[in-house]
Amino acid sequence: MSRIRKAFFFCLILSFAFLVSAQNTPRLRVSLPPVLASLPIAFAEEWGLFDEQGIDVEIIGLTDNQLRSAALATGDLDLVIEDVTQFIVDLSGGQQLLATSAAYVRPQTASMDVALVSPGSYRLKTLEDLIEAKYLIGTLFRSDHEYLLDQLLSGQVEDGEDWPPYSYATDVLFLATWFGAQAMPAAVLPEPYVSYIATYVPPGGRPIEVVTLSDFSDFETLPDLIVLRADYVERNPETVVAFYAAYADAIERINSTPREELIETGLDVVLPLFFQGANPETIGQDVLDAISIPSFDPPTQLPRELYEKILEWMDGKGYAFVRPSYDEVVDGQFLP
Repeated sequence: MSRIRKAFFFCLILSFAFLVSAQNTPRLRVSLPPVLASLPIAFAEEWGLFDEQGIDVEIIGLTDNQLRSAALATGDLDLVIEDVTQFIVDLSGGQQLLATSAAYVRPQTASMDVALVSPGSYRLKTLEDLIEAKYLIGTLFRSDHEYLLDQLLSGQVEDGEDWPPYSYATDVLFLATWFGAQAMPAAVLPEPYVSYIATYVPPGGRPIEVVTLSDFSDFETLPDLIVLRADYVERNPETVVAFYAAYADAIERINSTPREELIETGLDVVLPLFFQGANPETIGQDVLDAISIPSFDPPTQLPRELYEKILEWMDGKGYAFVRPSYDEVVDGQFLP
């Protein structure tokens, strides 16, 4: 009886110790937009790299930029990936945030990251055709995509001419869906949506022709940012250090893993991220073959000059209600 009692108390102590340990490990609530820069974090979760670092990461899928920003503002999220424009918008709304690193994606040769595209049914072959037709252009509202589009069209329109008219969206999946339905003459879309739309065979149909009007290759590469609530960083710096260790490991592993292996593993990673609710059985081999796997740079700091350029553009558009100082909101303490 004595041995049973001792064993019971030993198990009770172990259970209590595990419970205390779990309570002492802060949960990091992360939301990933459907962009290629999110893949290292999604793969880190799939490969158990966060568990290896002893941190509890909960990934929450949100494709709508405004919903993601609202969840960050209310404290329902601790970390997000977002572009520079959205980061400044969130800061302008009074959020206390820190951009702890920039995430650069490097497309493979002959591939692209983002493009201005048009369905072939609209018979637009060049950017000049689009300008002459004065069609609507779909883009994410207050985004780096809109910034690129403004740079592309700068000087193409005469002063006083009421064009280009943008059709705004806040959800890239919504934008891609409407484009795929050929309900939009032109849109700025990121990969892998362009490749998916160009190769996906709908039931009883065939892929639509996708015409690339610009791949923005003449413009500076824009990174996404890893952004954390400032209060979370202050309370849990060791958790952020562990997050970055797993994140860096995932980048190194992706860059060194054969494409076939990434594609095989990636179905479980990519589909929930980019195509919520999609059935893997409907994704044909042609679609998988068309998706180009980019390489990922190690985490680095957002260039000051780029931040200032986008802030100046936003100020001119009336998107920045305040002008957050770079030194106050960009924090490189977790970079190697």
